[in-house]
Order: sequence, then structure tokens, then C-alpha cells
Amino acid sequence: MSGNQNKNQKLVKARISTERKNVCRRERGSALLVCEGKCTEPCYLQGLLRYLEISAASVEIIEGQTNSNAIAVVKRARQRFEQVPRDRVFALIDAEQADLTKALKQCEKPLQHENKKKEIPEIRIEPILSSPCFEVWLLLHFRFSDQPFHNFASLLPELEVNLPNYQKNDPAIFLKVGGGEGLKRAIVNTARLRNALCETGAINPSTDMDKLVEAMVDIQA
Repeated sequence: MSGNQNKNQKLVKARISTERKNVCRRERGSALLVCEGKCTEPCYLQGLLRYLEISAASVEIIEGQTNSNAIAVVKRARQRFEQVPRDRVFALIDAEQADLTKALKQCEKPLQHENKKKEIPEIRIEPILSSPCFEVWLLLHFRFSDQPFHNFASLLPELEVNLPNYQKNDPAIFLKVGGGEGLKRAIVNTARLRNALCETGAINPSTDMDKLVEAMVDIQA
């Protein structure tokens, strides 16, 4: 075999090795986001991923169904993971759901068991809760609030102070709550709210959406 052939083979092997590493890197940075809501959460998440420049190949968003409950969200997450495994799986759920406790129990069951010998990690559904509803997170894009809300109807007037004529199916919702600048405010306000709740022991209002954003930033990196 000539020197040129040896050189070409080495180049091909090096390229294949690099491609395999890139594939593994993409796979480690994949996630599944399963929403309870049919409109608001998917619209917001799509805007968030565009802002972070994360492709649909890395993060898949599953929208909710009409009159969806918490257990249905967890069930869809499990079913989709069986079809297309991802490195992390998140279920966005409103804490006002009556079946929340049962759904959280379902989240504790591993989708994939750990196998240290084969370097396979354990994967569970990670619940992202908002109390009483996802719109708390949107409100925090504008200002801090630790005012408790009974439900979406009681929160809506507060949100519309900064976001008049709010529509759940608005595809531009991420931009309308301030885009990247609004996101930064929401993260700061959510941390402040979490500290306030720790002091009072209250659970409403609250949201875990900042944790989801942090996970998406990790994928971006």
C-alpha cells in the first residue's frame, strides 16, 4: 500500500472519529419538553429555543391536548421517550391540577435505569411546576410579585397590566414578554420569589421555569 493510501485512510478514520464525537455531543445535549398547555407553553418555548439558537433536532416540544391533566402529560412524556430517547425529559405542569400528586409519583419511576458498566445514566421525568399556572412565569418577565393567585382567572388581570389583550395562542409571546431582556428579569425575579417562599413557607405563586431555562442553556453550551 502506498504512502498516499495510508495517509488517506488515516484522514478518513480521523474524520469518522470526529463525526462520532460530534454525534455523541449532540445526543448528550438532547431534551424532550412535554407541555400541559396546548398553546401558551409551546409558543413560549419555541421562542425561547430560537433565542438560544437551539434546533428542533436537539430539543423536541410536545404540545398539550384539550383538557389535559397532569397524569396525561407524564404519560405522553413516557410514551415519547420510548419512541425517541432523550438525555433529559421535562414535564411542564400547572400545580392547580387535582391529580398532581399522582403525576409526581409517576415522575419518580425511571424511564431508563442506570448501568455504570455501560455508562448508561438514569433518566427520570423532571417536573417543571408553576403555581397556580404557567402565566406566573410570564408575569415575572415584567415585575416581581409574591401575591398568591387562586387560579388563572385571578392572575390574568395582573398580567394584562403589562401585557394587554393577552392571548394563549400568541406565537410571538416570547418577544411580547420582553425576549432576552424579559427572560433575564424573570430569572432574577424567580430567584427572589423562591427565597421569599422559603421564608414564608408558601407555595403560591411559584415556578420552576428558571430551572428549565438553565437546562436549555446547558444544551446551548
